[in-house]
Amino acid sequence: MAGTLSQDEINALLTASSSGVSLDLEEEASPAPAGSRHVRIYNFRHPDKFSKSHLSTMELIYEGFSRHLKAALFIYVRQSINFSLASVEQQSFEEYLEALPTPSSLITFTMKSLPGSAVLEISPELTFLILDRLLGGLGDQPVKIRDLTEIEHGIIRKVADRTLMAFRMAWSEIYDVEPNIESLETNPQLLQVVPPNEIVAVATLEVRIGEATGAMSICLPYLTLEPIMPKLTRQTWFSARFEQRDSENIESANVQESLNKVFLPVSIELGRARLTVKDLLALKPGDAIELDTAASNDIRVLVNGRLKFLARPGLIGKRLAVKTTTTVE
Repeated sequence: MAGTLSQDEINALLTASSSGVSLDLEEEASPAPAGSRHVRIYNFRHPDKFSKSHLSTMELIYEGFSRHLKAALFIYVRQSINFSLASVEQQSFEEYLEALPTPSSLITFTMKSLPGSAVLEISPELTFLILDRLLGGLGDQPVKIRDLTEIEHGIIRKVADRTLMAFRMAWSEIYDVEPNIESLETNPQLLQVVPPNEIVAVATLEVRIGEATGAMSICLPYLTLEPIMPKLTRQTWFSARFEQRDSENIESANVQESLNKVFLPVSIELGRARLTVKDLLALKPGDAIELDTAASNDIRVLVNGRLKFLARPGLIGKRLAVKTTTTVE
């Protein structure tokens, strides 16, 4: 059969896959005949476990995470803060750890009903920038990388709490992850979330606070996400978004309908007058009190005790009435 590998070629492929060596067949092989199919070398040591669909869905999730996180941390750091998604990719856990600087703020956390743990990483530059802002600084001093004190550990843990709240909101369209912090480490080599060769999905965000920059990443092992992988699709995400909007619209309509049935007291103020205690005690039926409102002026309409309209007095049939002329904002 044309194109069948010899035993020597099969042995060479097996040897390369077990040793981690990549064979560049495209350079060594003779030009393929016209109409033949392109063959891509498969990495047996690090096979893809997340499909393109999974990764693109996570991109949608983390774009939302960036927006939620900006709102969550803006008031906290009291300065303009922006997050932008740099990438979502799969790699081995070993590769992820090798790329992390030391020290880093590494928060391990679990997720409701999902096995194993995940990692939230805050770069040292971003860590000390946030600490400087929260401890009264302007965040404009050069960052000096060092180990965190116990007090700083507590502050970063609170930042992680807010970050994971935004993470939960972003993932809610797929699954209520309900994250719970386990520990905070600074040395990547001490993390033992999964074996080194396990595949993880890593989302990396670029962060800007004022003129300073930093980075943040979230590492989710495949073994942790495996139970909800069937839900990790763009269709599920969009469907949940539409359902959420419909739910919000229904809730808003219900609130509006309830408000429409609420009765509010409306009173008309013809005018005001100032009297001394002596004049007040001397009042008797038939006395006239001069008001501060001219007969040609508009009068005040109060809704629930607050000025809402100006109006002109008049009659409807045999009943007193007013006609509104101006709305008071």
